[in-house]
Amino acid sequence: MRKLFAATAVLAVLTCAGVVAQQAKPWELQGTNAGQEVVGPDGGTMVWVPPGEFTMGSGDGEGRPNERPAHRVRITKGFWLSKCEVSLAQWKRYCQAAGIAVREDLARHEDDHPLWGADWDDCWAYSRFYGLSLPTEAQWEYAARGPEGRRYPWGNEWDASRCCNDDNVGPKAATFPVGSFPAGAAWCGALDMAGNLAAWCNDWYSATYYAVSPAEDPKGPDQGTERVQRGGYFWSKEDECRGAWRSSDDPKNRDGAGGLRTCFTP
Repeated sequence: MRKLFAATAVLAVLTCAGVVAQQAKPWELQGTNAGQEVVGPDGGTMVWVPPGEFTMGSGDGEGRPNERPAHRVRITKGFWLSKCEVSLAQWKRYCQAAGIAVREDLARHEDDHPLWGADWDDCWAYSRFYGLSLPTEAQWEYAARGPEGRRYPWGNEWDASRCCNDDNVGPKAATFPVGSFPAGAAWCGALDMAGNLAAWCNDWYSATYYAVSPAEDPKGPDQGTERVQRGGYFWSKEDECRGAWRSSDDPKNRDGAGGLRTCFTP
């Protein structure tokens, strides 16, 4: 009887361990190095951004007023970030899974190009459906610039060939397919962090937030009228492709050019 009880107990422990192992998805675990890749719950690739510290914003005489003052920020927890912005094909799969009709104005674009024309609420709903979130503005800028505080995702020198911008537009004078510029990768392996379409962030926007931003894991103002967008657009000039450049839009605007990049913090 004792042997049977012991065997049953061991089996129970192993079964529980197996259940835990099954429940731990790749993106729910800590990564080991910058740029490590996993497949996220929406089928897209995610890259690991380890915790660290960087100078957020621009110094005196640099950038625009809403990028000042430059301030040190600590990202205390590593996170997974979409390697590329969500494509229209991914959005269509989400709509099918969620039982949502694909809006005709979204479907006019090519499947391998970034989702274009979704408002902030659309992007938030997508991320929550898969148990993800939108990156904070600080997470986005840290992923784009890294501990070195790069001016552009790939380095400090401008190179129009490394992203989709006003001097290097896509085949229809607009976007390129997502992930078209591997030479423009950020330090963490994220692509298209400059140009193509800017990404909606989780934060409310304030032009003066940097003056009161906390030093650890800032999450933006408690309220506002616009949400942050980061990363520049296909019509952007060099200045708007900088990692420190900030933009914003009405979260209800479905005629804008805000894209979607998801995030998960284990």
